[in-house]
Amino acid sequence: MASHLRGQRAVENDIGLALMALNLTKFGQSISRLATNFINNLKSGLRFLNRSKIIVRILLLENQELIVNSQPQRLSNRAIGRQLGVNHQTINNELNRGTVRQLRRQKSNGKIFEYSYYIYSYEAGQATYLEHHRHSGRRRLYYSSKQFLRLADQLMLGEFDDHHYSPQAVIYKARDLMNDGTLIPKSVVTLYQWINEGVLRTSNLDLFEKPKRKHHRTHPQAKRCLGPNIAQRPQTADQRSEIGHWELDTVQGQKNGNDSVVLVMTDRLSRVNITSKIAGKTAHAVNQFFINLRQKMGTDAYYRIFKTITSDNGSEFSELTQVHDHVFYADPYSPWERGSNEINNRFLRKEITKGEAINNYSSAQIIATNDWMNHYPRAMFNGHSSMDIYRKAFYQEIS
Repeated sequence: MASHLRGQRAVENDIGLALMALNLTKFGQSISRLATNFINNLKSGLRFLNRSKIIVRILLLENQELIVNSQPQRLSNRAIGRQLGVNHQTINNELNRGTVRQLRRQKSNGKIFEYSYYIYSYEAGQATYLEHHRHSGRRRLYYSSKQFLRLADQLMLGEFDDHHYSPQAVIYKARDLMNDGTLIPKSVVTLYQWINEGVLRTSNLDLFEKPKRKHHRTHPQAKRCLGPNIAQRPQTADQRSEIGHWELDTVQGQKNGNDSVVLVMTDRLSRVNITSKIAGKTAHAVNQFFINLRQKMGTDAYYRIFKTITSDNGSEFSELTQVHDHVFYADPYSPWERGSNEINNRFLRKEITKGEAINNYSSAQIIATNDWMNHYPRAMFNGHSSMDIYRKAFYQEIS
């Protein structure tokens, strides 16, 4: 039924051309052949519609005087419908859309008399059709979602709490902040469409995580092997079946040797993040962090929370096996083996701009950013945060 209606609308959209051709006076045998061909084209599915429009324009331009000075042979709606192969009501609808009022003035004895009459205009019918089509269908949700649009812009542009949220996180956040859930799009695809259509102040350039091109490059196999390979890691760590298996990396600011770095640890199951500002990108600074952490927690609690650690082959992790019993190293040039850690590093880069000195950020700022990341609503957890998942798994483990 729906396809039939769409087909009927397509015919109505261009039926005006046929009406003009049928209501033209007899221009001669060649003109009649053009009109007949035009009708046949409409019957065969409007395959030559553009060509038919050109034909009608030529008829009007070349024979304007003949049209004005002659009386067209008016056919009934049913007769036109039979020739075009459509219902007579379709013809009636098109005539109603394209009928316009014309005004003729006549001066007599110093007075001006006005006479009105009605004619059919294809241009007017087409304009009316397009205007009706623009207002057809269900009313777009964003017309009644002004509150959500304001909130979405504030979240994505960093005007809400100085943090930038992704479109998916905006929907999760809006469900917590807004009372009327019917004003919130059900799918993040809808929100992306609104951004592309310019409905919001936010543009694609404002989005931090827009789909990026991935350039796959081949690298020569590195000769250095700092310790146990990731292939030797316990199966529970590979399967993400329990908390306590961490991925490790550092985030640099300025690479001048004098700047601090941020040590980043990510739990493989919950994606909970631990960040700390350390003195530099050295093995001593990294080891000192773990030594201090173990002294504060106690050895038993330390190894219960940090069961395994997986890092890359950076020089700052070269002596990590001296302070932790279960350290594993990813393959060289294989960041996807620590994918959760890499994604959280990109989160961190939203606040710590690449190339800016880490010394410009206080430890309190870095901790606050880390806390925001841990409570950020994630699509992979159906809107729950990493801290929600970690807390639930921790309680299950100790119970």
